[in-house]
Amino acid sequence: FNYVVKKQEKQKICFGSAKSRDLSSKSGIHSFMRYYTTENFDNIAPGSYNVLESFKSTTKSCQKSFSKKGYGGLASSGYRAIHQEDFPAPNEYNTAPLVVKKKFKYPFNCSAKRKDAYINNNPGPGTYQLNSPRKRILFDHDFGHCVKMRLGVEVKCTKRNNDVCEICNEKPVGDYWHFNNRVFICRACMSEERRRPRKHKKVELNNFKKIRDCSWIHSHEGTDANIWLMHPSVIKKWTQREAYMCLYVKD
Repeated sequence: FNYVVKKQEKQKICFGSAKSRDLSSKSGIHSFMRYYTTENFDNIAPGSYNVLESFKSTTKSCQKSFSKKGYGGLASSGYRAIHQEDFPAPNEYNTAPLVVKKKFKYPFNCSAKRKDAYINNNPGPGTYQLNSPRKRILFDHDFGHCVKMRLGVEVKCTKRNNDVCEICNEKPVGDYWHFNNRVFICRACMSEERRRPRKHKKVELNNFKKIRDCSWIHSHEGTDANIWLMHPSVIKKWTQREAYMCLYVKD
């Protein structure tokens, strides 16, 4: 593979013309430009020549005399009109008539007595909860198999109730309290214990839960069988109302 660089031939026509360019030609320019061309000044550069010597026209005498009054219109001795009109121009005033507005008898058209200071006692935004949670009956779920309503008072179903109050050593009547089904306190002793703690502290009393036996629902008569004393539908409505009221009323 032989790479040969071929030298290009010089073209005869350049810029659309085959004539030679004469840079020193002064044709096509007027006399003033021809008089001050750069060919007359070989060493033209800033600070390399004297301006007065380069421009020959400055050395010529002026053919006209200058007036002491000035140039142009200032040198004229004619009458000068003085503008003395006092009225405004057409665009400097409003042609529309002014509307006469009726003034109010009181400021802001209100005669009510104004307060010097206003104190807002309402809580600010963000200090309270708008969507307060509603109290609902609690249910115990057994992983989706069985759902049981959580009773307000536990019911102890037994054929013979042998619970005895720890303080008065008597059998409780009606509702009473227990702790892990081992310690029992009747209603009268619990109210007295909460007012004047003697045997248990207040923190310990909060761990007690309310309970009652099943004697008001059915009768066992000493056996495991039972005889209903109330209809089951009545018992269901009773327990639902009691579970709902226990959310708002404490023991």
